[in-house]
Amino acid sequence: MLISLQIIGMLFGLIMIYFTFLYFRRQEYDKRGFIIWFLIWIGFIIMAAFPQSVYGIMEALEIKRTVDFFVIGGFLVFSVIIFHLYVITKKNQKQVEKLVRKIALIKPEKKLISKKKN
Repeated sequence: MLISLQIIGMLFGLIMIYFTFLYFRRQEYDKRGFIIWFLIWIGFIIMAAFPQSVYGIMEALEIKRTVDFFVIGGFLVFSVIIFHLYVITKKNQKQVEKLVRKIALIKPEKKLISKKKN
């Protein structure tokens, strides 16, 4: 791999560690989320600095080029992240629906009570 790409990859990983720490300090991440993202970025930095560390895995999977390995790996990681985000979005949607139903049931009662008083 080109040394310039390795440097760019390591700088990107360091910047993302900084942002991860920043969001953790703002309490937008919990401890678990911080540790997971920190380990992901450390792994990214190690793979950018030492791409030869994945050669054993590449041989077992019969992947010839390092770039192909990283593209396939990136696609798999993004697929997992998108699936996880989908699950979270569906949970949030169900919670919002429950809340809207509760509010909808409460508000008509208030309107009926105020109409009866008039």
